[in-house]
Amino acid sequence: MDLIRGRFEDLRGTQRTAKLIAAAVVVALAAAACEGGRASGPSSGAHTSSLTVSSLSPPDPTRLTASGCLGSASSAAPRTVGRYTIRIPSGWTDTGDYTHTESLLLELTAPASYGNPPSRIQFLALPYDVQRDFGTSTTAHSIAVNEAKTHQHFTSPLSAATSVADCSVAGEPAAVFGYADGNERGYWLLFIHDNGLLGVRLFGTGGIGDQAIQEALSMIGSITWTV
Repeated sequence: MDLIRGRFEDLRGTQRTAKLIAAAVVVALAAAACEGGRASGPSSGAHTSSLTVSSLSPPDPTRLTASGCLGSASSAAPRTVGRYTIRIPSGWTDTGDYTHTESLLLELTAPASYGNPPSRIQFLALPYDVQRDFGTSTTAHSIAVNEAKTHQHFTSPLSAATSVADCSVAGEPAAVFGYADGNERGYWLLFIHDNGLLGVRLFGTGGIGDQAIQEALSMIGSITWTV
């Protein structure tokens, strides 16, 4: 299962670089604050962050699985995404960087009015032969459990994940967990089709609004296989 670590890193693309730069700035500011506290004497002691892993709040995956990871499909024309088609509700814009990630099939950003901007959904084809890379008894659930447990593809030193809940996508068993990664909150949904590992990642700053979730479910529910 350690193979998944390297393969998931390419999904982060330029987001990883931006987060690393931001983390470096935070560390530098914290160091400067500590130096200032020492220079000014005990009465000006530096403040430390109260954020801990236990204080992170990943979103509940049952917000997706309560409906079986299904929603009413949009009336929009189907769009081909890798090995399937989906119907995209109006208002979502294509913001994907398809040059720097081999796995990203489509990235859409929700209208800012939905809250927690930017809220985004990514459709991914992860570069695996599932039986060869994970074993013949592997399921989407077992892969999701490993990911939720190890946090291998998260970028923040503080991250948390929920337990895994199950549903289905276009007739295939699927598994989903909620996660918190720095100030990002979201869901990973994994499913297997014809021995390929596919994923949907739904995430936003601080959480995901109800309208974004409902329209994401409508997209997931509209998936129809072409291959």
